[in-house]
Amino acid sequence: MSDLTGYELTHKNIVDSGIKHFLKYGYERSNLRKICKDAGVTTGAFYRHFEDKEDLFVALVEPLANEILEFYSKFETESFQSLKRDELEDLADINVNGSIETALYMFGKKELFELLMYHAYGTKYANFADKLVELEDENRKKVFQIVAGKKQMIEIPETTIHLLDHAYINALCEIIIHSKTESEVRMNSKIVAEFFNNGWENLRGF
Repeated sequence: MSDLTGYELTHKNIVDSGIKHFLKYGYERSNLRKICKDAGVTTGAFYRHFEDKEDLFVALVEPLANEILEFYSKFETESFQSLKRDELEDLADINVNGSIETALYMFGKKELFELLMYHAYGTKYANFADKLVELEDENRKKVFQIVAGKKQMIEIPETTIHLLDHAYINALCEIIIHSKTESEVRMNSKIVAEFFNNGWENLRGF
């Protein structure tokens, strides 16, 4: 027997139905009445839980979006600490381990991750993937500024940095969405992170 109260069960049914519809149709093409129908509730009951369709979508993806930004902040801090110690090898390890840890965590929340990254058009999270690329761009430029003060470095155009960071983020997203097992996520995210690390080393000239 379920321990959920009537209110909690209704809430769960709405959430489950919302995930199903948003994954299948995307936010914009999902129909609130059909979400309610599949949840077994009236629209009146829905409005006791969420203000509207976007409120439901945001409630689903916002906690994960915040967690992703926290992951990013954590690894950014570790990266700069490594640079202050002049340990570029540690920086490479942080990038690889951070990619693996983040990908594994997101794989555990694959449905919500897919909603956030691929089905958010029409909501305030429509450009979240672009925001991650911009953060990666800014972080990389800061790293390059620090490194350039310590070593002779080949100048890399900002457009090149942006294109490569976009490819990196996209590759990790594809791994999370299309992998079947954690071991597959671990293996492929390690390969991708090492591939990009080696590429950046070649571009920098050391």
